[in-house]
Amino acid sequence: MGVQSVWVDVENITDTEVQQFQRELDNRIASYGQVSDAVATVFAELTAHCPYANPSDLWHHVIYRHLLSQGWSDNRWKRVSGFALERALQLVYQPRLMPLGIRMHLVNAATANAYLANLGIVGFQASKFDMFLEGLVGEQWIVFGSAHVKSSIAERIQDDVPASLAFMQRGLTSIAITMDAKSYPPPHGVGINYGELGGRSFGVDKDRIKRRYVENDGQFDAMFSYNLRTPESEATTPSGKRIHTLTMHERQPDKLVSFLDNQWRAFVRANRLG
Repeated sequence: MGVQSVWVDVENITDTEVQQFQRELDNRIASYGQVSDAVATVFAELTAHCPYANPSDLWHHVIYRHLLSQGWSDNRWKRVSGFALERALQLVYQPRLMPLGIRMHLVNAATANAYLANLGIVGFQASKFDMFLEGLVGEQWIVFGSAHVKSSIAERIQDDVPASLAFMQRGLTSIAITMDAKSYPPPHGVGINYGELGGRSFGVDKDRIKRRYVENDGQFDAMFSYNLRTPESEATTPSGKRIHTLTMHERQPDKLVSFLDNQWRAFVRANRLG
């Protein structure tokens, strides 16, 4: 409020579709017990309905901006958006991963703590692990990694690094998934959702700082961005780890599905599970 407004064009979605999904979002927020579930289901359906639109723009401009216009504070959005994004990813990806014997699993704190104890990982709160990556052996689900889900890279992703490294040091997979959502209003910007991974000024040193978490320091096995303005990593990086850019609805298997399938297969071989 009180900041100059600016019009932003979002490609591959019409004004009518924007209004349709925003009305649906309002209706579900009013009727759902969990607001995060309302946001998650609408976002999953919105990305499926507009598969060629930039998912991060749909998240940032169609969902987030609308809720601000409805009187939400940034703090309320931050409380809801993390859970909502995790649930949306589970809705979208579970049907793709389950046939491969893989799932991205949301669990409660007690279950997360039990998982960590079984893995011998101590000293971390369950909240540091947003989603567990699990593979099926016989009838048993085995944890082979975790996913750290962030709407934007500014959301204290460095706080997740110790937990990520604890997994990687035990031969477990650790990935980051992000909308890389960030824009600046006038007078500093024009409202375009360039993100923080170099969408506006790739190669400028300040925009490479957050890319270094993956490309140079290897603090995650990979990062997956759903902002189509995020430049992908080159084939070879100093750490061997890469940032991948993708949409939520493209020809399958997409980069995330292929990566998780390969990581699970490697884990099975390394641990002689099959």
